[in-house]
Amino acid sequence: MPSGRSRIYLAYGSNLHPSRLEARIGSVELLGTVELPGWSLRFEKRGGDGSAKANLHAVPGSEASALAAAYSLRPDQVSRLDVFEGCGRGYETFPVTVSMNDENVHAFTYLSPSHWLSGSILPFDWYVELIVAGARFHRFDESYVQLVEDQPSEMDPDQERARNILEGMRLPVPSHYRR
Repeated sequence: MPSGRSRIYLAYGSNLHPSRLEARIGSVELLGTVELPGWSLRFEKRGGDGSAKANLHAVPGSEASALAAAYSLRPDQVSRLDVFEGCGRGYETFPVTVSMNDENVHAFTYLSPSHWLSGSILPFDWYVELIVAGARFHRFDESYVQLVEDQPSEMDPDQERARNILEGMRLPVPSHYRR
């Protein structure tokens, strides 16, 4: 578990893969993975680039369950991550209690308030691929990986950004983004 003033961050979207998270905030400690019963992964948050981003949606009393990676972050890393996540401008921090190693621990994640949600936009294909790569890295159940892979998506008009992100993560670059 984290030491001192470190906090546990639950990543479920593009920060799921440690390489993506570390590129943003520096070296992190992976604590493990957690299941979030009563939550579902949805691509419903309006991103600043006009595409949909991942969000956790509460579905209490259902059999829905989302998966996340738990990372220990220092306070300075949390501050930097708040900037990347647009804290206050699309996502808000949300406290979550999860079970890790048969112990209830306090963590946080980012959720989007309802006024930032839209059901009419799609995520970019490279963004979905980042989440798939993170899910595979953590060896999430194949049915969960498939759920993410099956998410409808669209091509990013900023082909250079898409190419740079995919190449930076050492992920395959689809032919529509190749030079």
